Amino acid sequence: MPNHLNKTETLAASQIAALLEQFSPARARAILAKVSAAAEDDAPPPFARSVAGPLGKLDTPLKTWLDAGTADLFRRKAAMRKQDASAALRDCAYAWVHQKTYTVMAAEKALHDADAMDVLAHMTGPFEGRESGGPDQ
Repeated sequence: MPNHLNKTETLAASQIAALLEQFSPARARAILAKVSAAAEDDAPPPFARSVAGPLGKLDTPLKTWLDAGTADLFRRKAAMRKQDASAALRDCAYAWVHQKTYTVMAAEKALHDADAMDVLAHMTGPFEGRESGGPDQ
């Protein structure tokens, strides 16, 4: 599937192509690969907090290369699930490795945590004080 560029993107592509004309095709491909890898680097920004998942922090990136048609179809399917490509790829990896998607595992953990809080509340009884409208008012 062809990628359609807007006017600004087309101009940028033309300028890049003009700059690459001074290099051999092999060197031009190497330069484009380096720029492409840098553009797709999704490392967290400095000082960003890692997200905690059901099995620990989500702090290890996972990348791959696809043909344009498959990548476009993957993004469309992810969008139909109201996910971005990163979340869909995470779900695929978790489904393959753990036989459950990350989304399901996170929901199960949230339910487990809520159940644990309910059990704790049942065991300890209500703990509201006077200032919050507790039983002593």
